[in-house]
Amino acid sequence: SLLQFTNRGPEAFARLEPWAHLWEVSAASAFLRAYRGVATAGAFLPSQDAHLRRLLDAYLLDKALYEVLYELNNRPGWAAIPLRSILAQRP
Repeated sequence: SLLQFTNRGPEAFARLEPWAHLWEVSAASAFLRAYRGVATAGAFLPSQDAHLRRLLDAYLLDKALYEVLYELNNRPGWAAIPLRSILAQRP
């Protein structure tokens, strides 16, 4: 949405990007807290936080790589979105 909105006013991208990132992190955190709160009873989640983080990072990277291929095949101009996600992942 940010890229689409700033196509009409590219100068606003730098000003709005931190807010978009804050929304993304807040929404993801709320989702993960709620998911983990419900799924903790299941045996499918790792019990250690470090292991859960590693599993989540692997799934997020897999999803982003899939999205890069999809965007390159269907909307090349949007490939930057999943590429940013990949570059933003922790080492």
